[in-house]
Amino acid sequence: MYLMDTTKQNTNRWMVVLGTVFIQLSAGSFYAWAIFNNGFMLKTGGVVKMVNGAKKIVGGLPAASVSFTFTLGMLCLSLATLAGIPLAKKYGIKIVNTIAAIIYGLSILGLTMIGKGSSIWTLWLFGGVLLGAMNGVLYLTSLTNAIKWFPEKKGLISGICVACYGLGSFVFKYIDMWVAGGNGVINASNIGRVLLWWGILALVLAVVGSLLLKDAPEVVTAPSAAETKSENVNFSTSEMLHTPQAYMIFFCLMTACMFMGLLGAAVTNMAAAWTQSPKDVSIWAGSSAAAFFVAVVAIANTIGRFVMGWLSDITGRKPVFFITFIIQLLTLLALLMTKPGDMSMGMIYTVVMAMAFCFGGNITVFPTFVSDYFGLRDTSRNYSVIYQGFGIGAILVGFLMASGNPLNPGKVTLANGAVLTQNFPLLNKVLLVMVIISLVIFAVIKKPVKKA
Repeated sequence: MYLMDTTKQNTNRWMVVLGTVFIQLSAGSFYAWAIFNNGFMLKTGGVVKMVNGAKKIVGGLPAASVSFTFTLGMLCLSLATLAGIPLAKKYGIKIVNTIAAIIYGLSILGLTMIGKGSSIWTLWLFGGVLLGAMNGVLYLTSLTNAIKWFPEKKGLISGICVACYGLGSFVFKYIDMWVAGGNGVINASNIGRVLLWWGILALVLAVVGSLLLKDAPEVVTAPSAAETKSENVNFSTSEMLHTPQAYMIFFCLMTACMFMGLLGAAVTNMAAAWTQSPKDVSIWAGSSAAAFFVAVVAIANTIGRFVMGWLSDITGRKPVFFITFIIQLLTLLALLMTKPGDMSMGMIYTVVMAMAFCFGGNITVFPTFVSDYFGLRDTSRNYSVIYQGFGIGAILVGFLMASGNPLNPGKVTLANGAVLTQNFPLLNKVLLVMVIISLVIFAVIKKPVKKA
């Protein structure tokens, strides 16, 4: 049984959730980054030319460097949570989120300055470091605060909030395409307008959401016999890091987040490689069919966040992880056992939607899993440390997919002769091993017992 600090019991907890939802929608818009890659290349001087029968952008900032902005943002996102949690505890959730929201919106508006002659470092500063860092502060501080308001419904609240984080990319993707006009393709002439509206909408949503937040009360446990036997013992971050469970959970989270790296960075290229002939891979990856494919992935991701968060309150966290990681294991086997170019569209939709659904479920359940194992008292700070697996997983995907060099990836020839710069076979094999190890961890891990 949970008890709350009576000084804050009169607060409407659902208004806090509403504010968190606004923030999550705004922060989640960052995951629509992929639709801007070509626009930035064109805006910085690139031109479209026919190369070996396929349209490609020649000149401007290199494609690998532009797409690496998102990877850099993921790293800064996870690192920023280490500072965001203590700052929110010291100055209050409302103040910290409001400041982060303003910087977040201004960072997007700063991207409108990118043009011909701009350095890649300018793009990395605004689009990677600042945008990613503020995203991390907004996402995790508001999420963990909302969870602490509902200790009896942790999975449900986590599911609602993180589902909106996933929904942000879906909603803003179509807003951005609508602002772009025409067929929704972002180019040199319309990218400034799209960035302007993205920045304004994201800023307003995040600031309004921040103003609705209130610091969660301290949660203590009733002195029942069951709970005094370490079921809800609170571990400090230092105490947590002295347990093997912390590193086991870290590894499993890193594995789960690597699927995000795969889905967010190059999912259309992977789908094209496994379903199209070698000469059609580049054409399909930039088609309207590929854009719809991305939208379906976003929906599956969002549904997974809500459904698995709700299910975890009923079945417990570990059964949910067994379900999601076994499904991910099967999707990887399907990719590794099917020759590139031979997979049907129905099958690739099934594989990628399953990956997205499971990633959404995993990233929703991990915060509550950490609080189950190490207590609610320091759950924000504890999860911010475990959450570093998110950034490390994203960087690892970037290096694996680029064969070790994200700024100048080597060419990879697939079994059907298609030539790519993304090393999907290597990434899928490494992920397969990591998923198997994670399943073993979930089979043996037990709640830590705090030493007297």
